[in-house]
Amino acid sequence: MSATLTKTKLIYIAAVATRLAMFSFPSVSNTLVQRVELSTPVTSFKRLTEGVYLYNNNVPPYDGGAFYQSPLLLCLFSFIMPLPANTIPILYCATDVLIAYALSCITGIKQQQDVQKPMLLVEQEKRASIIIKPSTVAALYLFNPLTILSCVSKSTLVFTNLSIAMAILSALKQRQNASMLWAALASYLGFYPAMLVPALLLIIKPPTAMKPMLSFAAWLTALFVFSRLFIGSWDFIRATYGTMSFFMLVFQFHTFIFAAPVCIKMRHQPIFAITVLCGIMAIFKSYPSASDASFYLGLVPIHDELFKYCRYSFLVSNLFLYASALAPIFWHLWIYAGSGNANFFYAITLVYNLGQVLLLIDLVYAALRREYDVNHPESIGKMIVHK
Repeated sequence: MSATLTKTKLIYIAAVATRLAMFSFPSVSNTLVQRVELSTPVTSFKRLTEGVYLYNNNVPPYDGGAFYQSPLLLCLFSFIMPLPANTIPILYCATDVLIAYALSCITGIKQQQDVQKPMLLVEQEKRASIIIKPSTVAALYLFNPLTILSCVSKSTLVFTNLSIAMAILSALKQRQNASMLWAALASYLGFYPAMLVPALLLIIKPPTAMKPMLSFAAWLTALFVFSRLFIGSWDFIRATYGTMSFFMLVFQFHTFIFAAPVCIKMRHQPIFAITVLCGIMAIFKSYPSASDASFYLGLVPIHDELFKYCRYSFLVSNLFLYASALAPIFWHLWIYAGSGNANFFYAITLVYNLGQVLLLIDLVYAALRREYDVNHPESIGKMIVHK
């Protein structure tokens, strides 16, 4: 046990050291802050800094069309920015560590619950060797290049990711009010996490959904009231949530439509349902970034029992690597070199989203096929033809 604890501590220390080392080079951190793959108008630290400056100089931050983030972040960073310069890097490092710790706890609880569920014979025989350790899940999240770059770019999406992770962990611990509080905070910060509430209720399994839904609504109302008192007007609603729905309101509803079928089909696997919904958010939300992908990719290793069923692992890995390498190059060719055009960058975003879509399709197939094999052992290794 002590060796495992030491290993876990070393993982966290190495992760923090890596991030602080990158923060120590202003040229690196300042460049990443401006990268469109990592920061968007609704998660940009640069825009947050502008909002804080406007607020501190008694200028309404939501009037100029430059600030689109929530008043809670404005309040938090109005207090933090006057502190020593290393406070903000430490805050972001601590947030990433908390997310990793929450993911490791979620993994441990899920593995304890899986013992009580039916499983394949091969999984029973080789259970000790196929279970991924919680510390490994934490390491995979902390040392994912997308996670590190998102942290150093100071994307405010990490606070939304932390809220989602804590909502899942609280639900698994049957802390209903705490789970709804974190879910409300995530929805307040990012709008889209509201679609995770039905999946959280599947984990909590309350006698009736009325009480947790009222709790969620009460926390969300409290956050809005606080924002109104802090800002002095309701202008932040139009500037934050209105900006997210700028393109097409119907398209935003399209994202939320997935919540019902996923939760119904995966009602016996609510953690996996949340993983799929987080992936859907990363694909369909307005202003997506690498921070969205980094979080749901951190949830994927929790479901290690599905890996043997995945069919497109090599293709998906290559698509992610291909997009990660060419996206900065195509952006440079378009914006700086002038030897390319917008179609270059648009095409690579399609490749990136293709990788995400294939990953979700593969995971859903793996989950459904494993469930079928558990219920029908005689079908293992055979092709299933539906008539």
